[in-house]
Amino acid sequence: MRKSSAPSLQLVQDASMERLAAAAASKVGVLVPPWLILGGEAAMAAISHALWGEAPAVTWAAMASTLGTTVLTGLTWAITHQRRMIGRLHATLTTAAAGGWFTTVTVTGLDTPVVTGALFFGGGALALSWNIRTVIRSGPGSEDGDGGDTLARLFSRRRDEAGLKGARVRTTEVTDHKVKGKMQLPPGEKTADDAIKAADRLESGMQLPPGSVTIARDDDRADQAVITVSDPRAIRKPIPWPGPSHPGASVDKPLRIGLYQDGDDVLYRFVGHHLQIMGMTGSGKSIGGAWNIIGELITRKDVAVFSIDLSKDDQTMGPLREGLHRFETTKAGAVDLIRAMHKAIPARTKWLAERGYSNWEPGCGLTYWFLHVEELPKLVGELGGEDEDRLGEILKEIRSAGGGVILSLQRADYTQIPTLFRSQMAKMCFGLSDPDDVKYGTSARQRKADVEPHEWEDHHPGMAYLDGKSVRNTHYAMPLRTYSWGRNSAEARAAMQAHAASFPAAGKKVDPFTAGIARPTGPAHTPAPPLTPPPHAGFDDRQDDGSERAEFAANFADLLADAAALVIASQRATPALLHGRLRIAVEDCLRLLEALERKGVVGPAHPGTDERPVLIAADDTAAPGVVETLRTVGDPVAEALAGSEDPDPSVTAGHGDRVQEPTEAEADAFQADAPAPKMAPGAARGLVYAWLRERRRQGKPTFTATDRDLTAIRTQTGNSRAWTYKVLTALHERGVLDVDTSDSVRTYTIKDLSPLDREDHATAA
Repeated sequence: MRKSSAPSLQLVQDASMERLAAAAASKVGVLVPPWLILGGEAAMAAISHALWGEAPAVTWAAMASTLGTTVLTGLTWAITHQRRMIGRLHATLTTAAAGGWFTTVTVTGLDTPVVTGALFFGGGALALSWNIRTVIRSGPGSEDGDGGDTLARLFSRRRDEAGLKGARVRTTEVTDHKVKGKMQLPPGEKTADDAIKAADRLESGMQLPPGSVTIARDDDRADQAVITVSDPRAIRKPIPWPGPSHPGASVDKPLRIGLYQDGDDVLYRFVGHHLQIMGMTGSGKSIGGAWNIIGELITRKDVAVFSIDLSKDDQTMGPLREGLHRFETTKAGAVDLIRAMHKAIPARTKWLAERGYSNWEPGCGLTYWFLHVEELPKLVGELGGEDEDRLGEILKEIRSAGGGVILSLQRADYTQIPTLFRSQMAKMCFGLSDPDDVKYGTSARQRKADVEPHEWEDHHPGMAYLDGKSVRNTHYAMPLRTYSWGRNSAEARAAMQAHAASFPAAGKKVDPFTAGIARPTGPAHTPAPPLTPPPHAGFDDRQDDGSERAEFAANFADLLADAAALVIASQRATPALLHGRLRIAVEDCLRLLEALERKGVVGPAHPGTDERPVLIAADDTAAPGVVETLRTVGDPVAEALAGSEDPDPSVTAGHGDRVQEPTEAEADAFQADAPAPKMAPGAARGLVYAWLRERRRQGKPTFTATDRDLTAIRTQTGNSRAWTYKVLTALHERGVLDVDTSDSVRTYTIKDLSPLDREDHATAA
């Protein structure tokens, strides 16, 4: 530990690190004042004798000097009443001796041997006594208890105004960028939380720049705290990226992603937890967060990073492409990645367990996974309910399988990110525009420390607060600044692209699980091929128009059954509930509730509200049968209203019009349209399989569930529309079909027919 003469202490005294560095004074300077006062008094006494040393003026001058000495001596005694007795006597006797000598010289002058001897010996002894006292006060055991500690002395002068009466500070570390000390609080009266909340008042009392004082708890003592004084202006300018910290090492070693306000490196061990990165537009969260963290991750030998950005395509993560094991910018690719990771996690945990590992460890043989999602709300809004659940399960399970998740967004409230996600994240918060947003981007202990990222706004992009498992207790409430990769955007992107090229994903040795889902790309804009062709590609002119209404009608029976199961289980029936859980339009939710009312599952809406009573109890043994009946039968009225167009809008009728019997020709047509008797399940599926093979042969791999040929097969087999969706869903789960839900119409693409061939062989055997 360096002594208190280090340059950083001047910040405490002058509130300016620059001024201290230019004006650091020698310890000898504090010994000079007593001797200057001695010389000044001798000069003033000589002047007094020259003016009033002759009779009769000398008599009046002596009387005035004696009176002044008496008054000053009494005043000194009075104003030093708070000092210890030895200090009080020392000051009072010094005043009396100086005044008496001044009176004597006024009468006799300086040429008398007794007077000059008194000045030399007596005055010198007094000056030396004050020097000795100063030296002792600057060392251990001083009467003020600060041991010459500048921080301690200044704190003791301002503690009462800050509400910390009785607290003491002792400096423990001094560097060129910070002064760190231990704060002793009055036991039983004050806690570290009281000191944390008083930090801004201490800054005001010490006349320091806002943000200079950081106070943290002492993990070993509840009556102590750690105080750090640093210059907040040190990180208001961009800090160039210094290069990778541990290239080729394990991810278990900390990442160096920036610099704290006190000059310490931000060393972040990012293993075993997830991270939420939040900040307003222009705060630097993408470059500061994603680039610095992922830029470090790709340099480690046992890491694979998978990234998703549906919002900005290549704008943010494009320069990192070559270092990523997979980068998805389309919904289809993102869904496929999420499903692949979700499917692989149980196999990874089993692999670890079989080899005696409870968790991932360096050298265990598995590549550590990071899933990075830029602008999370965009992805969540695009995902279906099942895939959102899969993403939630990845967050819950991937840590045990060796991995973490990085979620980036502008505002982490419940409308943008599921609460389940937010509750599992460490926090990195960049600048904000609204103080109300602080609660969404910071941890509980950061909020208790009254951090203020909203004060930065867009003036200091790249500044942030970080709180996670590896963040030291003294730094979770201290601002940091992430590294800058260039003086402008073009220079930064070029630097990052060159960095990624130095650590290409394709050059890393990975485990089989990683190799199975990885798609490393080169530096050029060459995104992975989409899993499904664009919607409507390859349709023939006989296909259905694929409107959302038609698809809703075709799938209505399944939706109705799902809605019934949901309202029975939750004993609530509102459009908002169905909209949030089933992820369908509100108008469709209203139709489902009307259909459930017709089926006796719910009652009419309560007056003035949209909530309906649920008529079937959650524990009713008949509930499963009701749900399955709805899945089979559906509700013809709602299906007709939702999916059927009026064949002849010119034909109308009122409630009083007579219903005419159909003509013989109309009756024959109705009979021809009637569904055929139900075919055996295996044979019915066989017709669909044959149709899929024919479409593949014709080069038309993409279709919708309402394709005319597929509808004809369904009618031929005597099944409902819901049956079509069940068959297609089963084929998707088996890997035969890919599904794209990015458009208003769900489209299917034939991917791999080999499972059907294996099924045919098994049936034949």
